[in-house]
Amino acid sequence: MDVLLGLVFSFLWASASTAAKYSFQGQPPLTILSVRFAVAGALMMAWHYGLRRDGALPRGRQWGQLAIVGLTNSTLFLGAAWLGLREVPVGLYSLFLATMPFQVAILSRVWLGRQVTRREWLGIALAAIGLAIVAAPSLARSTATLSGLLLVIIAMVSQAVGAVYLKRAALELPSGMINAWQLVLGLGFLLPFAAALDGGAGLRPNPQMISGLAWSIVMVSVVANALLFTMQKRDPLWASTWLLLAPVFSYLQAALVLGEPIGWTDLIGSALVVAGLVISGATEHKEKKREQQ
Repeated sequence: MDVLLGLVFSFLWASASTAAKYSFQGQPPLTILSVRFAVAGALMMAWHYGLRRDGALPRGRQWGQLAIVGLTNSTLFLGAAWLGLREVPVGLYSLFLATMPFQVAILSRVWLGRQVTRREWLGIALAAIGLAIVAAPSLARSTATLSGLLLVIIAMVSQAVGAVYLKRAALELPSGMINAWQLVLGLGFLLPFAAALDGGAGLRPNPQMISGLAWSIVMVSVVANALLFTMQKRDPLWASTWLLLAPVFSYLQAALVLGEPIGWTDLIGSALVVAGLVISGATEHKEKKREQQ
């Protein structure tokens, strides 16, 4: 079950950048991201507080904790990522995404006192080599700008901080409610940036935009984020290691959706990524195993 959880999450997470490139070209990025947050947050609020009626409002310090999660995991991560994707190819963006386990491993050791095993370091390093092999052709042809690279770096660091903070905060709320509130609070932080940086540009609806927005709201903001929070609450390093597989899915999706070719380097690199996941133990639930011993 853990393997299936990781595979589904990786596939859906990878689809976010492909959908953005395919569906949102020429659209004001932060404005359309605000719409995504608003609709996804409203749907999840309606589900928990309207249909199921199983949720209580956050209390006390939980508000501040949710605000930090919303700022790091939604506003800064996705806001910077979507701005960066205008100037950085999807493959290069995915390569930066793969640095998450390294950042989470370091932050977890410093902040949570979690020991990163040699097996985990070896698996992450092997997968990183595979990703470099996959991304090398894209890097050679890259037209990325310095500002785009800086935005992607901000996005990756922000999400790593958010992942470790969520584990440290130990919020006693269901994952779905955490996701709902971080989207709503993240929207509040995002709106001033959208107003300032998008220059008041309005959306220009078309079939591509509508279908891409629907996918981003349901499959990424709702489903993928719910899976991510569930995995992060177990172990942030275990969760982030599955991000190593996201670039592989990105290349496959780009080939199917955008018609980009897949070369032999993609196949070799993908094999190394899968091997790294197995060696690192990402296909196992480490904390569950320790509890059973």
